[in-house]
Formats: sequence, C-alpha cells, structure tokens
Amino acid sequence: MWNFIKVKGGVIVRTEESWTGDQIETDPATAITYLAPGLDAWLADLKAAAEARS
Repeated sequence: MWNFIKVKGGVIVRTEESWTGDQIETDPATAITYLAPGLDAWLADLKAAAEARS
C-alpha cells in the first residue's frame, strides 16, 4: 500500500509491504535480491518526477 500525505512544503510517501507466501518464506534472501531493487527504482523515479515539478 502506498500512502501519500500532504504536509507543509511537500508530500510524505510511506509504503506498507507484506512479503508472504511460499516463495518468499522458502528463500527470503533471493526474494529480497530481486524485489528490493524494483522498489528502490520506483521510489527513485517518484522522487525525480516530484522534484522536476518543483
């Protein structure tokens, strides 16, 4: 879940994640290796888009 909270001077973005299921629970290190960079890239793109508007 992505939460966007308007605050004075900008917006706070918070995420809530649930990494459950057989594949994640069986091999969490591999799951993190592949899933975390995608989240990092998404946040970097969000940050770049937001900063381009200011």
